[in-house]
Amino acid sequence: MKSGIQKIIIDTDIGDDIDDAFALALAVHSPELELIGITTVFRNSEIRAKIAKALLTSYGRGDIPVYAGIDIPLLQGFSDRDNDTFDEKGRLIPCQYDCDTMGNFIPEAEWGPDFIIRSILENPGQITLIPIGPLTNVAAAIRKCPEIVYKIKKIVLMGGAFHEDFPEWNILCDPEAAHIVFTSGAEIYAVGLDVTMKCRLNMEQVRQFEALGSEGSVILSGMMKNWFAHYRFECPVLHDPLTVGCVINPSFVKFRKQEIFVDLYEGERGKTRIADEPEKSGSGIWIAEDVESERYLSFFQHRVFT
Repeated sequence: MKSGIQKIIIDTDIGDDIDDAFALALAVHSPELELIGITTVFRNSEIRAKIAKALLTSYGRGDIPVYAGIDIPLLQGFSDRDNDTFDEKGRLIPCQYDCDTMGNFIPEAEWGPDFIIRSILENPGQITLIPIGPLTNVAAAIRKCPEIVYKIKKIVLMGGAFHEDFPEWNILCDPEAAHIVFTSGAEIYAVGLDVTMKCRLNMEQVRQFEALGSEGSVILSGMMKNWFAHYRFECPVLHDPLTVGCVINPSFVKFRKQEIFVDLYEGERGKTRIADEPEKSGSGIWIAEDVESERYLSFFQHRVFT
Protein backbone atom coordinates (compact mmCIF):
# COMPACT_ATOMS: atom_id res chain seq x y z
CA MET A 1 0.00 0.00 0.00
CA LYS A 2 1.30 3.46 -0.89
CA SER A 3 2.22 5.75 1.96
CA GLY A 4 -0.69 7.85 3.21
CA ILE A 5 -3.40 5.71 1.65
CA GLN A 6 -5.99 4.53 4.17
CA LYS A 7 -7.39 1.01 4.10
CA ILE A 8 -11.16 1.11 4.59
CA ILE A 9 -14.15 -1.22 4.77
CA ILE A 10 -17.58 0.27 4.08
CA ASP A 11 -20.55 -1.40 5.77
CA THR A 12 -23.75 -0.32 4.02
CA ASP A 13 -27.49 -0.81 3.66
CA ILE A 14 -27.32 0.36 0.05
CA GLY A 15 -30.55 0.21 -1.93
CA ASP A 16 -32.93 2.45 0.03
CA ASP A 17 -31.72 6.06 0.35
CA ILE A 18 -29.45 7.00 -2.57
CA ASP A 19 -26.72 8.44 -0.34
CA ASP A 20 -25.14 5.01 0.23
CA ALA A 21 -24.51 4.70 -3.50
CA PHE A 22 -23.02 8.19 -3.65
CA ALA A 23 -20.75 7.24 -0.72
CA LEU A 24 -19.42 4.24 -2.65
CA ALA A 25 -18.91 6.40 -5.74
CA LEU A 26 -16.92 8.91 -3.69
CA ALA A 27 -14.77 6.16 -2.18
CA VAL A 28 -13.79 4.66 -5.54
CA HIS A 29 -13.01 8.13 -6.91
CA SER A 30 -10.67 8.97 -4.01
CA PRO A 31 -6.99 7.99 -4.34
CA GLU A 32 -6.51 8.58 -0.62
CA LEU A 33 -8.55 5.44 0.10
CA GLU A 34 -7.98 1.74 -0.51
CA LEU A 35 -11.43 0.16 -0.38
CA ILE A 36 -10.54 -3.43 0.51
CA GLY A 37 -14.13 -4.63 0.73
CA ILE A 38 -17.78 -3.82 1.31
CA THR A 39 -20.19 -5.54 3.67
CA THR A 40 -23.96 -5.18 3.44
CA VAL A 41 -26.52 -5.18 6.21
CA PHE A 42 -30.22 -5.10 7.06
CA ARG A 43 -33.31 -6.57 5.41
CA ASN A 44 -31.98 -8.63 2.50
CA SER A 45 -28.25 -8.03 2.65
CA GLU A 46 -27.76 -10.46 -0.26
CA ILE A 47 -29.65 -8.23 -2.70
CA ARG A 48 -27.92 -5.18 -1.25
CA ALA A 49 -24.61 -6.91 -2.01
CA LYS A 50 -25.71 -7.40 -5.62
CA ILE A 51 -26.54 -3.70 -5.89
CA ALA A 52 -23.14 -2.73 -4.48
CA LYS A 53 -21.32 -5.14 -6.80
CA ALA A 54 -23.17 -3.86 -9.86
CA LEU A 55 -22.38 -0.25 -8.96
CA LEU A 56 -18.69 -0.98 -8.35
CA THR A 57 -18.46 -2.83 -11.67
CA SER A 58 -20.02 0.11 -13.51
CA TYR A 59 -17.19 2.27 -12.19
CA GLY A 60 -14.58 -0.26 -13.28
CA ARG A 61 -14.00 -1.58 -9.76
CA GLY A 62 -15.54 -5.01 -9.92
CA ASP A 63 -12.34 -6.26 -8.29
CA ILE A 64 -13.51 -4.95 -4.90
CA PRO A 65 -15.13 -7.83 -2.98
CA VAL A 66 -18.62 -7.49 -1.51
CA TYR A 67 -19.87 -9.62 1.39
CA ALA A 68 -23.47 -10.04 2.49
CA GLY A 69 -24.02 -9.74 6.22
CA ILE A 70 -26.91 -9.82 8.69
CA ASP A 71 -30.52 -9.18 7.70
CA ILE A 72 -32.20 -8.70 11.08
CA PRO A 73 -31.44 -6.68 14.25
CA LEU A 74 -29.52 -8.43 17.01
CA LEU A 75 -32.41 -8.54 19.48
CA GLN A 76 -35.77 -7.24 18.34
CA GLY A 77 -37.54 -7.41 15.00
CA PHE A 78 -38.18 -4.46 12.74
CA SER A 79 -41.57 -3.50 11.30
CA ASP A 80 -41.62 -3.12 7.51
CA ARG A 81 -43.59 -0.49 5.67
CA ASP A 82 -46.85 -1.56 4.04
CA ASN A 83 -45.82 -0.37 0.57
CA ASP A 84 -42.59 -2.37 0.41
CA THR A 85 -42.02 -5.32 -1.94
CA PHE A 86 -40.67 -8.68 -0.78
CA ASP A 87 -38.98 -11.67 -2.40
CA GLU A 88 -40.05 -15.30 -2.21
CA LYS A 89 -38.31 -15.67 1.16
CA GLY A 90 -40.22 -12.71 2.61
CA ARG A 91 -37.18 -10.42 2.50
CA LEU A 92 -37.40 -6.77 1.51
CA ILE A 93 -36.48 -5.89 -2.09
CA PRO A 94 -34.81 -2.47 -1.87
CA CYS A 95 -36.26 0.10 -4.26
CA GLN A 96 -33.00 0.57 -6.17
CA TYR A 97 -32.67 -3.11 -7.09
CA ASP A 98 -33.11 -3.97 -10.77
CA CYS A 99 -33.17 -7.73 -11.33
CA ASP A 100 -32.34 -7.37 -15.04
CA THR A 101 -29.11 -5.45 -14.45
CA MET A 102 -28.11 -6.61 -10.96
CA GLY A 103 -29.48 -10.13 -10.60
CA ASN A 104 -26.42 -11.90 -12.02
CA PHE A 105 -23.92 -10.28 -9.65
CA ILE A 106 -22.85 -12.71 -6.92
CA PRO A 107 -21.36 -11.60 -3.59
CA GLU A 108 -18.45 -13.40 -1.96
CA ALA A 109 -19.18 -16.56 -0.02
CA GLU A 110 -17.69 -15.31 3.26
CA TRP A 111 -20.10 -13.84 5.82
CA GLY A 112 -19.83 -10.09 6.24
CA PRO A 113 -18.90 -9.98 9.97
CA ASP A 114 -16.29 -12.70 9.39
CA PHE A 115 -14.72 -10.63 6.63
CA ILE A 116 -14.54 -7.66 9.00
CA ILE A 117 -12.88 -9.79 11.67
CA ARG A 118 -10.39 -11.40 9.28
CA SER A 119 -9.42 -8.11 7.66
CA ILE A 120 -8.75 -6.40 10.97
CA LEU A 121 -6.73 -9.32 12.35
CA GLU A 122 -4.66 -9.46 9.16
CA ASN A 123 -4.10 -5.68 9.17
CA PRO A 124 -3.83 -4.63 12.83
CA GLY A 125 -4.07 -0.90 13.34
CA GLN A 126 -4.63 -0.20 9.63
CA ILE A 127 -8.36 -0.64 8.95
CA THR A 128 -10.85 2.21 9.23
CA LEU A 129 -14.42 0.90 9.37
CA ILE A 130 -17.02 3.14 7.75
CA PRO A 131 -20.50 1.90 8.77
CA ILE A 132 -23.21 3.86 6.94
CA GLY A 133 -26.18 1.65 7.86
CA PRO A 134 -27.44 -0.09 10.99
CA LEU A 135 -24.52 -1.26 13.12
CA THR A 136 -25.52 -4.94 13.25
CA ASN A 137 -22.55 -6.35 11.30
CA VAL A 138 -20.01 -4.35 13.28
CA ALA A 139 -21.58 -5.28 16.61
CA ALA A 140 -21.71 -8.96 15.63
CA ALA A 141 -18.03 -8.87 14.67
CA ILE A 142 -17.12 -7.27 18.00
CA ARG A 143 -19.16 -9.80 19.98
CA LYS A 144 -17.67 -12.75 18.06
CA CYS A 145 -14.07 -11.50 18.31
CA PRO A 146 -13.72 -8.79 21.00
CA GLU A 147 -9.99 -8.43 20.39
CA ILE A 148 -10.62 -6.60 17.10
CA VAL A 149 -11.63 -3.52 19.10
CA TYR A 150 -7.97 -2.93 19.93
CA LYS A 151 -6.82 -3.59 16.37
CA ILE A 152 -9.26 -1.29 14.53
CA LYS A 153 -7.65 1.98 13.49
CA LYS A 154 -10.95 3.81 14.00
CA ILE A 155 -14.66 3.68 13.22
CA VAL A 156 -16.15 6.60 11.32
CA LEU A 157 -19.90 6.12 11.10
CA MET A 158 -23.06 7.83 9.94
CA GLY A 159 -25.60 7.61 12.71
CA GLY A 160 -27.33 9.40 15.54
CA ALA A 161 -28.97 12.77 16.04
CA PHE A 162 -27.10 14.02 19.06
CA HIS A 163 -28.73 17.42 19.39
CA GLU A 164 -32.28 16.32 18.51
CA ASP A 165 -34.98 14.49 20.46
CA PHE A 166 -35.76 11.79 17.90
CA PRO A 167 -34.08 8.55 16.79
CA GLU A 168 -31.99 8.59 13.63
CA TRP A 169 -32.72 5.72 11.19
CA ASN A 170 -29.44 3.77 11.38
CA ILE A 171 -29.53 3.70 15.18
CA LEU A 172 -33.28 3.01 15.38
CA CYS A 173 -32.96 -0.05 13.14
CA ASP A 174 -30.74 -1.78 15.73
CA PRO A 175 -30.28 0.19 18.97
CA GLU A 176 -28.67 -2.77 20.76
CA ALA A 177 -26.01 -3.01 18.05
CA ALA A 178 -25.35 0.74 18.35
CA HIS A 179 -25.01 0.37 22.13
CA ILE A 180 -22.46 -2.45 21.68
CA VAL A 181 -20.40 -0.44 19.21
CA PHE A 182 -20.55 2.85 21.13
CA THR A 183 -19.44 1.18 24.38
CA SER A 184 -16.82 -1.09 22.78
CA GLY A 185 -13.84 1.13 23.56
CA ALA A 186 -12.95 1.64 19.89
CA GLU A 187 -12.07 5.12 18.68
CA ILE A 188 -15.34 6.30 17.15
CA TYR A 189 -16.28 9.35 15.11
CA ALA A 190 -20.04 9.68 14.61
CA VAL A 191 -21.45 11.97 11.94
CA GLY A 192 -25.04 12.58 12.98
CA LEU A 193 -28.17 13.59 11.09
CA ASP A 194 -28.15 17.03 12.68
CA VAL A 195 -24.93 17.77 10.75
CA THR A 196 -25.39 15.77 7.54
CA MET A 197 -28.67 17.56 6.79
CA LYS A 198 -26.56 20.62 5.94
CA CYS A 199 -25.11 18.83 2.88
CA ARG A 200 -27.93 18.77 0.35
CA LEU A 201 -27.72 18.65 -3.44
CA ASN A 202 -30.05 20.86 -5.48
CA MET A 203 -31.82 19.95 -8.71
CA GLU A 204 -29.25 21.74 -10.86
CA GLN A 205 -26.52 19.60 -9.32
CA VAL A 206 -28.59 16.45 -9.84
CA ARG A 207 -29.06 17.32 -13.52
CA GLN A 208 -25.33 17.98 -13.81
CA PHE A 209 -24.64 14.47 -12.55
CA GLU A 210 -27.26 12.86 -14.80
CA ALA A 211 -25.69 14.56 -17.84
CA LEU A 212 -22.29 12.90 -17.31
CA GLY A 213 -23.24 9.85 -19.37
CA SER A 214 -20.50 7.56 -18.03
CA GLU A 215 -21.40 3.93 -17.31
CA GLY A 216 -21.13 4.54 -13.57
CA SER A 217 -23.25 7.68 -13.66
CA VAL A 218 -25.90 5.95 -15.79
CA ILE A 219 -26.50 3.11 -13.33
CA LEU A 220 -26.35 5.48 -10.36
CA SER A 221 -28.77 7.88 -12.07
CA GLY A 222 -31.18 4.98 -12.57
CA MET A 223 -30.90 4.07 -8.90
CA MET A 224 -31.60 7.68 -7.99
CA LYS A 225 -34.69 7.82 -10.21
CA ASN A 226 -36.05 4.68 -8.52
CA TRP A 227 -35.42 6.32 -5.16
CA PHE A 228 -37.21 9.52 -6.26
CA ALA A 229 -40.23 7.50 -7.42
CA HIS A 230 -40.44 5.26 -4.35
CA TYR A 231 -40.00 7.84 -1.59
CA ARG A 232 -41.22 10.98 -3.40
CA PHE A 233 -38.01 12.79 -2.51
CA GLU A 234 -36.53 15.39 -4.82
CA CYS A 235 -32.92 16.08 -3.85
CA PRO A 236 -30.36 13.83 -2.15
CA VAL A 237 -28.84 14.71 1.19
CA LEU A 238 -25.23 13.54 1.40
CA HIS A 239 -25.45 11.83 4.79
CA ASP A 240 -23.19 8.87 4.01
CA PRO A 241 -20.85 10.61 1.54
CA LEU A 242 -20.04 13.17 4.23
CA THR A 243 -18.87 10.31 6.44
CA VAL A 244 -16.53 9.07 3.71
CA GLY A 245 -15.40 12.66 3.20
CA CYS A 246 -14.43 12.91 6.87
CA VAL A 247 -12.04 9.99 6.42
CA ILE A 248 -10.44 11.64 3.39
CA ASN A 249 -10.23 15.09 5.00
CA PRO A 250 -11.24 15.36 8.67
CA SER A 251 -11.21 19.17 8.47
CA PHE A 252 -14.59 19.19 6.71
CA VAL A 253 -16.27 18.49 10.05
CA LYS A 254 -15.73 19.81 13.55
CA PHE A 255 -15.85 17.02 16.16
CA ARG A 256 -16.15 17.12 19.93
CA LYS A 257 -15.72 14.22 22.33
CA GLN A 258 -18.84 13.49 24.39
CA GLU A 259 -20.25 10.83 26.65
CA ILE A 260 -23.09 9.27 24.65
CA PHE A 261 -25.71 6.67 25.45
CA VAL A 262 -28.32 4.96 23.28
CA ASP A 263 -31.88 4.62 24.59
CA LEU A 264 -33.04 1.01 24.49
CA TYR A 265 -36.51 1.38 25.99
CA GLU A 266 -39.89 1.52 24.29
CA GLY A 267 -40.96 5.02 23.43
CA GLU A 268 -37.38 6.26 23.42
CA ARG A 269 -35.62 3.48 21.49
CA GLY A 270 -32.84 4.57 19.21
CA LYS A 271 -32.39 8.09 20.54
CA THR A 272 -28.74 9.07 20.97
CA ARG A 273 -28.24 11.28 23.97
CA ILE A 274 -25.38 13.27 25.38
CA ALA A 275 -25.08 12.01 28.94
CA ASP A 276 -25.67 14.50 31.76
CA GLU A 277 -23.56 12.31 34.01
CA PRO A 278 -20.71 10.15 32.68
CA GLU A 279 -21.78 7.04 34.61
CA LYS A 280 -25.00 6.86 32.57
CA SER A 281 -23.04 6.24 29.40
CA GLY A 282 -19.84 4.30 29.44
CA SER A 283 -19.02 5.55 25.95
CA GLY A 284 -16.88 8.50 25.06
CA ILE A 285 -17.00 9.09 21.31
CA TRP A 286 -16.31 11.97 18.93
CA ILE A 287 -19.52 13.46 17.58
CA ALA A 288 -19.87 15.88 14.68
CA GLU A 289 -20.76 19.41 15.77
CA ASP A 290 -20.72 21.26 12.45
CA VAL A 291 -19.64 20.96 8.82
CA GLU A 292 -18.16 23.36 6.26
CA SER A 293 -20.94 22.39 3.89
CA GLU A 294 -20.06 24.55 0.89
CA ARG A 295 -16.44 23.41 0.90
CA TYR A 296 -17.48 19.79 1.25
CA LEU A 297 -20.13 20.00 -1.50
CA SER A 298 -17.56 21.53 -3.85
CA PHE A 299 -15.15 18.70 -3.06
CA PHE A 300 -17.85 16.06 -3.59
CA GLN A 301 -18.91 17.49 -6.94
CA HIS A 302 -15.33 17.64 -8.15
CA ARG A 303 -14.73 14.00 -7.23
CA VAL A 304 -17.99 12.40 -8.36
CA PHE A 305 -19.47 14.73 -10.99
CA THR A 306 -16.42 15.03 -13.28
